[in-house]
Amino acid sequence: MAARVTSTMKITWDQDWDWAAITHIGRNHEHTSSVWVGAIQALLLALTALAVCTRSISAYYGSSKKDPKSDATTVPLLPYWVPILGHLPNLAFMPDKLLRGARSGFPSGIFALNFGGTTHNIIFSPSLGTALLGQKPAIAAHEQVSKYMMNAVFGFPKSQYVRYDAAVEEILKAYRLLLSEPYLGQLVATTASTLKESVRDWVTGSRSVVDQMLWERNAGAESIISDTGETTVEASLLTLTRDFIGSVASPSLFGTAFVSNNPEFLSDLWTLDSGFLLIATGLPRWLPIPRLTRAHIARQRLLRAIETFEMAMDKDADGQDVAIKYGDLSDVSQLIRTRVEIYRKHGFNMRARAACELALMWATNANANALVFWMLNRIYADKAILAMVREEIEPYVKAVHPRMEFPIPEPTRLETFDVDALISKCPLLKSCYIECLRLDCAPWSLKKVEQDFVLQDRDKNSHGTWLLRKGSYAHVAHDLHSTDQRYFDSPDEWRAYRHIKLDEKGERSADMGTIRPYGGGTSMCKGRAFAQRECLMFTAAIVAMWDIEPARGGEQWKMPKPKKATGVYATKDDLRVRISRRKLPTEL
Repeated sequence: MAARVTSTMKITWDQDWDWAAITHIGRNHEHTSSVWVGAIQALLLALTALAVCTRSISAYYGSSKKDPKSDATTVPLLPYWVPILGHLPNLAFMPDKLLRGARSGFPSGIFALNFGGTTHNIIFSPSLGTALLGQKPAIAAHEQVSKYMMNAVFGFPKSQYVRYDAAVEEILKAYRLLLSEPYLGQLVATTASTLKESVRDWVTGSRSVVDQMLWERNAGAESIISDTGETTVEASLLTLTRDFIGSVASPSLFGTAFVSNNPEFLSDLWTLDSGFLLIATGLPRWLPIPRLTRAHIARQRLLRAIETFEMAMDKDADGQDVAIKYGDLSDVSQLIRTRVEIYRKHGFNMRARAACELALMWATNANANALVFWMLNRIYADKAILAMVREEIEPYVKAVHPRMEFPIPEPTRLETFDVDALISKCPLLKSCYIECLRLDCAPWSLKKVEQDFVLQDRDKNSHGTWLLRKGSYAHVAHDLHSTDQRYFDSPDEWRAYRHIKLDEKGERSADMGTIRPYGGGTSMCKGRAFAQRECLMFTAAIVAMWDIEPARGGEQWKMPKPKKATGVYATKDDLRVRISRRKLPTEL
């Protein structure tokens, strides 16, 4: 009998079913399924075999060997499972496990990784790192890498590369204005003077957003009246700190007119910074990656703002009055004026000039500002350390309450502010700074190997000499050394006293030791001297003037979770804190 389906979906039995056909269809379906299962199993087996073969071949050919020509040892390559891509998947999804595991497996202080078919030598031995960074540019250069980053991240036009090559030596020489006196002293003095007046307004306590400072608005500051009638301010510490520093320190370089004309500049700079690693890959703006898109848009606004500034500087250099249209440019630093002269001399177009100054503005804000945030976190998290730091800096950074001469009391102010003494006479504060450089930042120095050369370890306990091949890259992974237990006891623990030493006279001092957060050689950070002073002066001023506690009273300080960045760590945690003025003596 066969079934017939009526319009009411009832089955009537008036025809025979073709049971043979139905059985054949069922068997075909089972056969097709088994074919797919077999194909998938075969594919998985093939991929497994490929991975195993890749692992075996990379282990064999990547092992250290003696080079007969140079008598040096080839750099050991860490075995990998994925052909062509090499270690890129590991680096993308579990970088700490990859790098720290390799550090444990290669006590010689050097190993190699494969990134997309390119060999990258990773160095974490301090003596090997010093040897690499001291190589001549003809042997190991960073200029090609710098030019790529200038284009990919900061928008420098490739058509201007020839002019950049002609001007780069002069641009580098101009950095002496950040490293030597009297220019460094003038820059520090200008910043310190502005900070001394501005730190009282780190938080104003204003309930109206209109009356708040720019950095308070960006940090979502909220004024709270306690049961005792005292005013505290709740705000996001990272945003509050880095925007305050940027607003106070940037005029020392670019002048007050630039800062006042571009109130959103710092916000756009942080947006670019958050997408730095993505935009550095050269990925196009149209890809549906929100952080990448935001970084491209922010960069365009940043470049337009600097181009307007550069055009004003041109007119000022030609003797034209630009104060009415742009503002007073008389307080623009000598460094920026020297750079403008170089750009004009070599015929840089406005986009090239703007890209160079954007790179400078990013470099002077992205790391130092965030490092002060970590210093504040570390110091305020330990009340004993906070008390000792305050006691140490008190003779040189002294805050007082002004005498009440009017019905409305004046806010606390800094009576004494000696930046030089912070550098030379405050070893605990300086040790805190060095310890944050060790633990809260992960800088790498990158060189491209231009020709085969032998890297000689100067350490007496070295494991020999290493052959670096032309076309490969060499990285000094400063963070791998900074967290190496062979050099630092309990390396993942922050210790304020770690870098303090006693001399023969029993006097205390703090120094970097083997830590090289600013790189070395010709590529060493040109703003390192100013950055150190900047971090110490801002931290000391805030510690002297303000009390900070977690937003929820009574809770222990919860350290923000670090997030990898280009230098100093960022964080995704929105650390909300409550800030109040310290109870200080009234001036006589």
